[in-house]
Amino acid sequence: MLPPFTMVTGNAGKLQEAERLLGFRPPYEGLDLPEIQSLDLIEVLRAKADEAWRRLQRPVVVDETGLTLDSLGGFPGPLIKWMLKSVGVAGIARVAHQLGDPRAAACCALIYFDGEREVVTQAEVAGRLLEEPRGDGGFGWDPIFVPEGHDQTYAEMSAETKDRCGHRGKVWRQLEAAFRP
Repeated sequence: MLPPFTMVTGNAGKLQEAERLLGFRPPYEGLDLPEIQSLDLIEVLRAKADEAWRRLQRPVVVDETGLTLDSLGGFPGPLIKWMLKSVGVAGIARVAHQLGDPRAAACCALIYFDGEREVVTQAEVAGRLLEEPRGDGGFGWDPIFVPEGHDQTYAEMSAETKDRCGHRGKVWRQLEAAFRP
């Protein structure tokens, strides 16, 4: 069982998925944390956790997510938020397809940090990007990402299916396992 924590996120979709995965709505703070510009997901995660701890002075869990495109050598990774704002979901898909390689990976890392103890979990789900967005569920790039072994985008899947096969479900299960006796 996880020790008490405050989830720090300004992303309602991340909070909603955490609530489903945990079976309860965690206490949260919608802090706008600065994001260092790095392609290293864990480096970005740790910087955000340090800042969240500095501001709140209580145990926190922070989520950092990325989308790596094989056609761009792993870019944008944790910088996906900025690519989404710049070119949108359809633009990301177009880039991958115009470069001739729709393979991608959805990445997520969580950190529990209480000022002394740090527990980091990380997961990646390989998949591909569709040329055209499909589905009304999820958030972010969910309408273009199809995980390996599936024929639906995250946005087309039921919440239960996405939670079972998705990157965020995997890291939350790992974090819970890290605190089991």
